[in-house]
Formats: sequence, C-alpha cells, structure tokens
Amino acid sequence: MRKLFATNLIFLLLLNVVVKPLWIFAIDRNVQIVLGAQEYGFYFALFNFSLLFNFLLDLGITNFNNREISYNPQLVSQQFANVLVIKLVLAFVYFIVTMGIGVSLGFGKRHIVLLVVLTLNQFLASLLLFIRSNLNGLHLFKADSVLSVMDKAIVIVLVSLLLWGNLNIQLTVEAFALSQTLAYVVAIFIAIWLLQGKYSIAIYREFDRITIVALIKKGLPFAVLVLLMTLYGRLDTVMVERLCPDGAVSAGIYAQAFRLFDAFNMYSYLFAALMLPIFSRMMSHREDITELFNFSFNLILIPVVTIAVPAMIYNRPVMSILYHEHIDVSAKALVFLMGSFVSVGLSYLFGTALTAMGKIWLLCRISLGAVIISLVAMLVLIPRFGVIGAAMANLVANALASLLQAFFFIHSQRKAISKTSVLKISLYIVIYTALALMIQYFMGNSLTGFLITLASSLLVVFGLRLFTIREIVNFARGI
Repeated sequence: MRKLFATNLIFLLLLNVVVKPLWIFAIDRNVQIVLGAQEYGFYFALFNFSLLFNFLLDLGITNFNNREISYNPQLVSQQFANVLVIKLVLAFVYFIVTMGIGVSLGFGKRHIVLLVVLTLNQFLASLLLFIRSNLNGLHLFKADSVLSVMDKAIVIVLVSLLLWGNLNIQLTVEAFALSQTLAYVVAIFIAIWLLQGKYSIAIYREFDRITIVALIKKGLPFAVLVLLMTLYGRLDTVMVERLCPDGAVSAGIYAQAFRLFDAFNMYSYLFAALMLPIFSRMMSHREDITELFNFSFNLILIPVVTIAVPAMIYNRPVMSILYHEHIDVSAKALVFLMGSFVSVGLSYLFGTALTAMGKIWLLCRISLGAVIISLVAMLVLIPRFGVIGAAMANLVANALASLLQAFFFIHSQRKAISKTSVLKISLYIVIYTALALMIQYFMGNSLTGFLITLASSLLVVFGLRLFTIREIVNFARGI
C-alpha cells in the first residue's frame, strides 16, 4: 500500500508541478498585472464570494462518495445517476442563494453578471470533482491525476491566446472567467469518457427516491464540514474587500500574497486527495496504518516547512520576483500566510485521517470553533491592520483547527504516530529556522540567501536522518 501511495503521489505531483505553476505564475499573475490591482481585486473578491456557498452544490456527497466507493467499488454503477440528479437540483439552490445574498449585499449589475459566470464555474468544478471521486474511489489514480490538471491546462492555452495571441480581443475579468467555463466543460466530457471506459455507469436510468434521500442524509455531515472549512479558510478574502475603505484595491493586494499561499497549499491538498481513499480502504479492512501514516507525516511536513521558513524570512525578495507594486504590504501579509501554510499542511494530514476514520461531526465541531475565532479576529484585525490583519486572522483560524485535529487524532490513535517522528520534525523546524536566520545575517535579505536556505534544508534532513540515502535508493527501486 505504501508503494501504491508513493508511486501515484509522484505521478500526481509531476503533473501538477508542470501545469499548476504555469497557471499560477505565468497566467493568473499576468492577468492580475494586465488588469491591475483594482480590477483583479474585483474579480478576486467575487470569486471567493462564490466559494462561500459552494457546499450547497454538493452537500458533502463527493467526499462521501469517494469514501464509500473505496469501501465498496460496486456502488459506482448504482449511485452515479442518482447523485447526478441531486447535483442538478443543488446547483439551482446554490444559484438562488448566492445571487440572493449578492443582491442583498448591494452588488451592482456588473457584480451580478460576473457572479453568474462564477457560479456556473463552481457548479462545473463540483461536477468534475464528483466524476473524479469515482475514479479516485476505484483507485484509478493515474486517470484522476490527469483530470486534476486537465481544466487548468486548457485554461492556460485559452488565456495565453488572450494575453499574447494578438487576437484583438481585450482581456477582461469576464473573458477570464468564461475561458474557465469552456475549460471545465471540455474536462467534464473527457472525465465521463474515461470513467465509462473503466467502469460501466448509467447516466440515464430510473431514479430511486429512497437512494437519493439516503445519499443526502449520509452526505450532510460532509456538507456541513465543507461549509465550515470554506468559511474559515476563505472568508478573509471576502472580508478584506468589505471591511477596507479601498476594498477592491486591498483585495487585489491581498491576492498577491494569497496566491503564493494557495499555490503552496496545492502540495498538501494533492497529498490528502490520495490519502483519503487509501486510508479509508485500509481502515475498512482493519489494516494497520502506522507505517503509512508516519511515512505521510514526514513527506507532507518536511516540504511544507522547507518552503515556509525561507518564504517568511525572505518575504520581500520573494514578492518582488512576482510583482512591482504594493510589495511592502503583501510581503508582510505573506509572513502570516506562510505560518498558516504550515497549519493547513497539518490539517490536511490529521483532518484526512480523521475523515477516513469517520469522525466527521468531530471535524465539524472543530471547524465551527475555527469559524467563530476567525470572524472575531477579522472584525478586530482587518479594520485596524487591513490586509495584514486578514492574514493574521487566517493564521489564527488555521492554527486552531490543525492543533485540535492533531490532538484528537493522537488521542484516538496513540500508536499511529511515532514519538521519534514528532521529535525529529520538531528538531528539524528549530535547527532549520536557526540556520536560515544565520544565512540571512551573512547573506543579507536577498534572493540568493533564499535559495541557499532552501538548499541547506538537505543538510538538516540528512543530518537528522529524516530520510537516508539507502531509504531513497530502496524507494526508487520499488517504484
């Protein structure tokens, strides 16, 4: 199982290392530069607003479906059509709620027009994730990995044509959003074709009301969890635009730092996407997860800390590579968001393990606490500190959630995590941070110092024997 996990993680990461950085740094970044902080901030705030009620599109059914199919692969042919009906009904509810709240908040005509496109995109993204959950639950990880980057690869081509193709078509936030719509549609057709090729599914069939009601009831805890996690994870991006005097500009500045935070989180997210079906199947067969969990513990936290520490110390040089305006503010926000990045990595590790254990309501209670703390922190910090206050609130909420998840997992699975692993990771954080500060002292606050710090992480990793040359060679031979 460790080999299955590792080989598919490598394949998934390789695909995403090629496609996602192109999307984030070559496309999304250039779109912001071309449009400007205010115009992109307008898009960024509405995009995150469309995410707030995203849970209504799914009611947790996709995560439930992934976990159930991991337990019983035969369910895929029985549940597909019923879930499809549910998602269409939920899409209508989501659209009405999102638009209704948007109008009540005083959104203008242009806000509403763009929000219509963004809500359509959210529905298409949710539908694509559902189709992928079937492939993931069946352990068809390579097909799922290809689909995980398919929509972004298509958008890269489309937006590249708008940016550099001399098409005489002006790049606007509306054109940017519509290019994503087209990409999702193409990716969904490819996903359905792949699933049909691997497993027989019926899109058109007589629908079972009892099954549909049962699916909604079983998926409800997952829906509540998704809502709460979305609120404490994304509400800051909306509140900046609402609470700051120069709302759209502040949202655009925050987007500069948040983009890096979001990009780096992709590693932890991809890791968790593979962990959930594998852990679920192992637990359903009552297999010991100790070895795989400790393997995952090192694989997720070492890269996260390796990136977070120098990004926090060299925040200004990092931001200056990507942007030329508002660097002072966005660089300070990046410091807190990188702290939050470590917390999110812990959440993906322990939260996914608790999900595989079926501790959904426990995760909901933890997330509710994080939402309350996040709201209080934002109402206090954003009016006073603006963009930096939003980053502070993000850190507070994610730190609280991750620490509580770690506590309850360790409490229920005392033998699953090795004390040696925890001690070594703790030593790694302390020694690596001290080494990074020493390098900054001698090299100055420069990009060269950032790169040397990244390279020095290998000395600490091998010095503490977090990984050994023999383990890497044996791992490579086993792939």
